[in-house]
Amino acid sequence: MATAEPGIAGTMGSARRRGLSAGSHLLVQAGEYVCALPLRSVRRVLRALTIHPLPGATDELKGLAEFGGEPLPVLELARLVGAPPGANPAYPVTIVVWGGPLEHRELIGLAADGALEVAEVQLTSVVAGDGGFILGEALVDGAVVRVINLEALGGEG
Repeated sequence: MATAEPGIAGTMGSARRRGLSAGSHLLVQAGEYVCALPLRSVRRVLRALTIHPLPGATDELKGLAEFGGEPLPVLELARLVGAPPGANPAYPVTIVVWGGPLEHRELIGLAADGALEVAEVQLTSVVAGDGGFILGEALVDGAVVRVINLEALGGEG
């Protein structure tokens, strides 16, 4: 008898796992949305880091944290994607990613409500993005996920 494999946070559990490819993404909960971060740009997933707010910062910039002995700007992923607030997260995380254009990329922290799982997102199925940070939306196991373009972060270079 086959049993369904639960996801890390109990959702999206039946997504098929394959060898890592250009379509491999880390699915994370951000408010009421599920977002897909390209796995090749994810450096580390950590329990939510301690944030030191910056006076006058935008709502998206939670503040600075320490990562590897260096300051790390931490952005609120739910605000970046315009997600309605979700339930109080049980296991909030900071995802350390490479953001910005390839020639100017830097480490950035993304505060999220939880890391769900690694899933394959068919990039040819992504539709209706904003042409910037939100590459578009795609279906993963029948659920809509927002596919994120991390190269659009810090683009002032």
